[in-house]
Amino acid sequence: MKEKDISKISILIIPGTQKVRRLSIPHWLPKATVGFLALSLISLTVYFKMSLNYQSSLLQDANEKLSIINSLEEENRDKDKKLNSLKSENNHLYEKTEEVEDKLTEIDKLQRRLEKMAGIDSPSRGGGINRDVEMDLTNHAEEMNVIAEVLEDKKLELEIFIEDLEAQFDYLDSVPDLRPTVGRVTSRFGNRRDPFTKRIQFHQGVDLANSTGTSVKAAAKGTVVFAGVNGAYGRTVILDHGYGYKTLYAHNSKILVKVGDKVEKGQEISKMGSSGRSTGSHLHFEIHIDNVVTNPLELIPN
Repeated sequence: MKEKDISKISILIIPGTQKVRRLSIPHWLPKATVGFLALSLISLTVYFKMSLNYQSSLLQDANEKLSIINSLEEENRDKDKKLNSLKSENNHLYEKTEEVEDKLTEIDKLQRRLEKMAGIDSPSRGGGINRDVEMDLTNHAEEMNVIAEVLEDKKLELEIFIEDLEAQFDYLDSVPDLRPTVGRVTSRFGNRRDPFTKRIQFHQGVDLANSTGTSVKAAAKGTVVFAGVNGAYGRTVILDHGYGYKTLYAHNSKILVKVGDKVEKGQEISKMGSSGRSTGSHLHFEIHIDNVVTNPLELIPN
């Protein structure tokens, strides 16, 4: 009786009435049920875990492929950019080539005009530069080398031209062709009757008369080689302009420069006066070329 009772589990159901119901189940059923549920739960857990791992693997693989695709697309875009950049550089190169040729033509025209204005026959005009260089080369590097050589040659030619031009301007600034003061011509270059001795004597310069204190200016740029009293000339300034030119300014009332000073063309150097052997306020002006006196009115405006 006891063995039979142990092999079963009885469940009493007591409803609201007086009748009691009894339900008997085998003893092993609850354990089997719990075991089945535990096994099912474990199986489901393993399944879900494997499923998650599989999906994660698929997602990772998809991400890797997407990354490769994005990388390829980016690389393709970079290649497109480089290709467009090369096309742009190619177009820019040809534009620059045309621009360089235009600039060379403009520079050449300007150089010719300046040479004509300055009266320069530049030795560099004889050649040395082929201005008709063909730019239709397939290799851009060679083309740029050709352009660089042309520009370098043009640079050298322009440097020579600029040196010639500067030398010409320096010469023009050194020629005493500026009227040194304002005044009327009272005595010209050459033989004249001396106002003191009344004899015919050679007058080595030109006399320009005006009031005392009138500004006297350098007829050209140069260096002061004398500034002081010079016998009958009175207060005198002598300038050396180079290129064989010297000028003399005599009978001044005041000297504004000293020996060794560098003066520019048109710079005030003294004040007009009547110092020395003079009959009135005026400037006695002489021009010497290679130590030979020359008629100033051949160089300065009358």
